[in-house]
Amino acid sequence: MKLLGEIIGHQDIISLLRKAVDTGRVAHAYLFAGPAGVGKGTVARAFARALLCRQPRQGDACGQCRDCRQAAQGNHPDLIFVQPTPNTIKIDQVREIQQRFALTPYQGFRQVGVIEQAETMTAEAANCFLKTLEEPQGESVFILLSDQPYLLLPTVVSRCQQIFFHFLSFGEVVEGLVALAGLERAKAELPAALSGGSLGRAVKLAAQGNLTGQRKKAFTAAAALTEAFSGEALRLAQNFAGEREEVHLLFETLLLWYRDLLVWRVSGDEKLLVNRDFLPLIRQEAKNCTTSRIIDIIYKVEQAKNRLRANANPRLTVEVLFVQLGRKEG
Repeated sequence: MKLLGEIIGHQDIISLLRKAVDTGRVAHAYLFAGPAGVGKGTVARAFARALLCRQPRQGDACGQCRDCRQAAQGNHPDLIFVQPTPNTIKIDQVREIQQRFALTPYQGFRQVGVIEQAETMTAEAANCFLKTLEEPQGESVFILLSDQPYLLLPTVVSRCQQIFFHFLSFGEVVEGLVALAGLERAKAELPAALSGGSLGRAVKLAAQGNLTGQRKKAFTAAAALTEAFSGEALRLAQNFAGEREEVHLLFETLLLWYRDLLVWRVSGDEKLLVNRDFLPLIRQEAKNCTTSRIIDIIYKVEQAKNRLRANANPRLTVEVLFVQLGRKEG
């Protein structure tokens, strides 16, 4: 479990949380909202550690006291995690945490509850939890994590201090891969570029190690789409009808592909390309698309990515995109 000062990115959020601990102006409930894999959970755990520390330093945990060591090891009696079991957080789980928080902290001066995927609370659980937010106990603090905060009860959201996390920059993801996965910067660039600003996704991609094969499959399909009518486009789409995470990777891969085609047409500079190992194919395909056509395609892929993020059906999203990118009938 990291300290707040060790976290990569989100420095404005880190500063806000450290100031709250340093000044003692800690809210009784926080909602950490934002895309998956950008570090909400990491920040929540570091913040919880700072909240439980007996001698915080400039709003951060000291990392040495008993409370810090216990929090880092995951066995602090006043730090409670609630997770879906398996797909929802049920009312019994909320009642259990209410009972815990109604008691005096075991060894410190406050209790901290981290509720992961808070949007999965059932209606009964959410209404039950609302009572806890309306009548906070002592120094207790709740941290709700959510990739889809719009699914939470508005009354729950309104009683939390809302903190929104955004995608990390390319440089921050590279820095994170170097620190977490031990990669050289040059080898970290490709998974960082494909991650879409999610360090969690970048770490998974770096561990897969088969990015060349995945990119070749996507690039070959992109090249075939330039001559494909609707029927052929739908057939090509069937090769990519996977889970949401796989489709997201496809869209990020396509965005980098068309970005490279655009860069090559504009500059012809190999050093500016992300997919430099596919230079012959980039040269060939850049001749088959006009600059305006590439820009239009990038826009369509971004639209598809946004639809996927808004919980659209992954297979249908791929099919619609591929039909849009193919040739028009007749």
